[in-house]
Amino acid sequence: MGAFHLAQANISTGRWAFDHWRMRGFASRVDAINDLAVEAPGFVWRPTSERMMNDLLRLGRDPMREAYNLSVWESVESLWAFAFGGVHLEAVKRTEQWFEPGSALDVMWWIPAGHRPTTEEGLAKLELVHAEGPTPEGFTFRRRFPCPSS
Repeated sequence: MGAFHLAQANISTGRWAFDHWRMRGFASRVDAINDLAVEAPGFVWRPTSERMMNDLLRLGRDPMREAYNLSVWESVESLWAFAFGGVHLEAVKRTEQWFEPGSALDVMWWIPAGHRPTTEEGLAKLELVHAEGPTPEGFTFRRRFPCPSS
């Protein structure tokens, strides 16, 4: 799998702006969870939070209501271990408290090792999986597609 890595993007719309007191539980965890991701086994890369926020603004989106994340991992298994363990899992369990029902979207796709996906690429992949369902170009944990080198 050395020739490919796994990119992932996810987005959810907050019930309130992230600086609202009802979102403190979410907002107070973001930096710590991002730091844990960077240290997690299998983590490869992520743009800075500031970069993603500026990209969302540039694209006419609302970074004070839309929680967007983009990252690159060595494998589906390494992403799964991070996403569904520890502090991140605790936050996932509280998603309904902080985010609009049905607003959460996630996608994964295989990229050549060394490629750094853009915010636009991640948003396009999210739209693809939302419109067409999982395909080899964009898939989810529930319906995965193998690495192209397999």
